[in-house]
Amino acid sequence: MQGKSPFGQHDPNLPLKKGAPAVTRPSKEEIAAFPAEAEALLANNWAAQAPLLEKGDYCLDWVEGRHILLAGATGPGLGGAFASALLGHGKAASITVLGRDLSRSLNYETGRQMQLQAEAKDMGASFHWLNDGMAMEGAPLEALINALKEAGADRVIYFNTVAAALSGMLPGMPPVYVKDVDANGLFQWELQPLTEKEIEITRFVMGEMAVRFPQVLEDHGIGVEASIFADWRGSLDKISRDPSQREYGRQGAYSTSLYLPKEILQEASRSAYGTDRIVLDIFYPMMRTRALPLIPGGVTTANLNQKLMEMEGIRHVDVPELALMGLDFVERALTEGYDNPFPRTDRHDSYLDEWLFELMARLTHDENSDFYYERWT
Repeated sequence: MQGKSPFGQHDPNLPLKKGAPAVTRPSKEEIAAFPAEAEALLANNWAAQAPLLEKGDYCLDWVEGRHILLAGATGPGLGGAFASALLGHGKAASITVLGRDLSRSLNYETGRQMQLQAEAKDMGASFHWLNDGMAMEGAPLEALINALKEAGADRVIYFNTVAAALSGMLPGMPPVYVKDVDANGLFQWELQPLTEKEIEITRFVMGEMAVRFPQVLEDHGIGVEASIFADWRGSLDKISRDPSQREYGRQGAYSTSLYLPKEILQEASRSAYGTDRIVLDIFYPMMRTRALPLIPGGVTTANLNQKLMEMEGIRHVDVPELALMGLDFVERALTEGYDNPFPRTDRHDSYLDEWLFELMARLTHDENSDFYYERWT
């Protein structure tokens, strides 16, 4: 029976937008500010991470002598925070950062600032920033292999935090509506059908290519000591993909398309479990990353979750510390035999989900309601 879910229905009292948030071009003023913003971003990351390392809450000494490959590690997200921690610590044998960013973007300037930091530390060939993205063949792959060999990296620890998926509906699925807030107030997104090409992109870049890449490296003489991926618990919510259930669509775009690459990461981690390969699919909480504003309702849902955390007295864990938590799981897997293929850094707030869903279903622009959106977001 379709139509039972509050997330599968349009609220006639709310404005409707079709699709998903558009990627906007930066203004001249924003472009001019990117270099300073990138420098501040890296500095703030390390300012948050250094005291935690000094206190002994986390330790990065295990990276000494190890070569680190970070795919999708520019900008204000998790990958950039991994890079900040490793550059700040300065003990890794080499760090290679892969990005694919427009030259007039914050992410590009973050890569450039990383390069400047590495030069200031006289890291030489032990640091590379490559902006041709990941590739299974051709010149970009050749450039990466040459960079790794120049760094003396016969084995790497491979992190993939690439963000390149599209929010929308798969063929034949009934509608999903996502509440969000803009300058005019509360409204709903109506997610739109994706083309076959868009579905393939969503599966391939963050999923299939991500998990096949270690074999590509192995084929070119670069061993992979561990493969590390990033996940979100919404990708596990299979009931939210079933139109017959009340929960249908409650994860928004994660109920419709964004789970597709995550299923591939999860299967790769399951397949490696019990073998001599180390593959971790680490689950993180909602993060203020570059991808969040591109997900319908992403920022609004994160704001609501933040409100519930405050009401429950839960300490917010920001991206710089989450990166240290992720690195800590990697250390345990490499040095202590920790064999959980699905580590969780989101245990502090995951229990709020059922409350969150009920609030999202009830949000209204009625100022007299207990669920008036401004009271919660």
